[in-house]
Amino acid sequence: MSHPELNELTRAEQLFDDGKLDEALELLNYVNQFEGLSLQQKSHFQYIKGLILIYQNKSKEIIELGEHIFNEGQKCKENLQTIDGLFFIIMGLGSAEKFNDALALIENTEIISNLGVFSSLPKNIPIQSEARISVSKAWIYMYNAKIDLAEKCLKWCFSSQKEIGNTFVIVWANLLMAQIMLGVKSRYGLAMEYTKKATSLAKGIKFNHFWVATCHIHFGVIYSSIGEMDISLKYSKKSLAIFKEIGNNFYAAGLLGNIGNIYVELGNYDIALKYLEESLLLYEIQSTGVANALDNLISAALEKGDIERAQKYFQRLESIYNQNKEGIIVLIFQRCKALILLKSSRIRDKAKAEELLKKVIETETLHYDIIIDAIVRLCDLLLSEFRINNNSEVIDEVNHYIAKLLIIAEKSHSFLVFCETFILQAKLALLNFNVKEARRFLTQAQKIAESYGIKRLAMKISYDHDELLRQSKMWENLKESEISISERWKLAELSEQMEKLVRKRKIEVPELSDEEPVLLLIVSEGGVPFFSKSFIEEKSFESHLFGGFLSTIDYFIREMFSEGLDRAIFGEHTLLMKSVPPFFISYIFKGNSYYALKKLDHFQAHIRKEEEIWQKLLNSLQVNKTIQLNEIPLLDSLITETFLTKNLVVS
Repeated sequence: MSHPELNELTRAEQLFDDGKLDEALELLNYVNQFEGLSLQQKSHFQYIKGLILIYQNKSKEIIELGEHIFNEGQKCKENLQTIDGLFFIIMGLGSAEKFNDALALIENTEIISNLGVFSSLPKNIPIQSEARISVSKAWIYMYNAKIDLAEKCLKWCFSSQKEIGNTFVIVWANLLMAQIMLGVKSRYGLAMEYTKKATSLAKGIKFNHFWVATCHIHFGVIYSSIGEMDISLKYSKKSLAIFKEIGNNFYAAGLLGNIGNIYVELGNYDIALKYLEESLLLYEIQSTGVANALDNLISAALEKGDIERAQKYFQRLESIYNQNKEGIIVLIFQRCKALILLKSSRIRDKAKAEELLKKVIETETLHYDIIIDAIVRLCDLLLSEFRINNNSEVIDEVNHYIAKLLIIAEKSHSFLVFCETFILQAKLALLNFNVKEARRFLTQAQKIAESYGIKRLAMKISYDHDELLRQSKMWENLKESEISISERWKLAELSEQMEKLVRKRKIEVPELSDEEPVLLLIVSEGGVPFFSKSFIEEKSFESHLFGGFLSTIDYFIREMFSEGLDRAIFGEHTLLMKSVPPFFISYIFKGNSYYALKKLDHFQAHIRKEEEIWQKLLNSLQVNKTIQLNEIPLLDSLITETFLTKNLVVS
């Protein structure tokens, strides 16, 4: 081969590394440039071309190139080429979302027996080729819900990382594991750790633009899952800029849709529609995803109140539906038609909307987001009916769909919806003046929000729970009054809660400050104190409070803690309690509970960890002896660190 031609191919590789994928691909598309290359050189540049096609999501071309490389390898009996070809075929099928076909190829016994590429590769096959096959297998297994097999492939990649080197394979393996942690195991912290690791690795590899952008997508999804929409928006925009730069219209279209939907949630409808229109345009160019784009646009236009615009989008959607009445298009069409009918003031149209929503809900599908939205809209419709007629049968129907919503939200790991649904149940309990049940639902919602890292919502729930505690007497008095259902509805703030569920609004967090500590007690399970630490200086005041707190604690243990409640009100003070068998820890303070609860969690965890503290507490309990603070210096320092150092635990 002449030097100018080889130089052109080398220049294509440099253009690829610089992020100029279209220019690089144009040079690599000259077939005659590969003539005269050695097998090693030809394989290298074909591999570069394949990566460009993958990074631009050109699934048809990826498959064609893969088949060409595969057949060449078979013909020349070159295992390395054959495996590279197989890798690109798998990637092309996956990019085209033909995951079943890709799985069938992976499980093809003839290929396995001829090449051994999925168990023990021939010794002359470089480990990098084996790693590419392994990570692509993990991807296909994951999308076919074969999570154990996917994890097995990924763990092999991690264990072989030293031999594989710092390549996109390890970056991708970390991102796939992040997806499993987030979408399958709901371990948000681990999902974040794997994504951070992938990002760090991606910065040090060649041809990294695609992978850096993909890392940004993962961050966006994680932050969106925990309600941090502003942060999610930032990462989505970063990713969009890169995918536009490298010419990946498929990913760009999806990101434009995601960004548009975030702006809808933030209430910025004009900006949302701008992004969603651009998303539709890119999907139309690719002849894919148009129905989803129209679905987003219809929802955004209706949120803005532009029904005429929504109906124009719907006409286009209806045209697509009439050509293909199967799969997800049916669900999208039915739901969008229902949304438009719900905007009508006529009872007849609302009845049709109810019928359509019920059809969507009863459909067996893995598109849980559509089912969840349909249930929420139906509950909103039914509650509007109940507010007018106060018919208990309507509430029974609402409760039926709420139970269904909780099951699907948990199954699909939609924990924001899961928590908000418990809050809805709390509001409904207040309609019947059942404060204790409302508090149980709020306690449950906060525990779930905390466990999945949904901090903003956890803070809001804690604040609302405190407010409800302060209003307990009001609700008790109202029970004896003849207050109307409309007034109860307003006091329970049911409309506001349905607004959050229907429109997925950004979680507004009230301003919370550190509490003012008053008293820390450790008591036996029978309610007898054997350790106390006062944080107030007035001894007469302390003595007066102490007796009252003890009677409150006794009541708390008997009546409240057993029912899953974690706090009680005592005049202007709040009491939190944690069970640490064989005793309870009680913390009394003034102010909001959120940070106080965090501090109590920290204290509870650390007295178990510190052997010296734990053993002395157990010994004192056994001999019924009161502990003085100076007897356990470590306990004194732990209390100071936890309750008297501003924001140390919760920063």
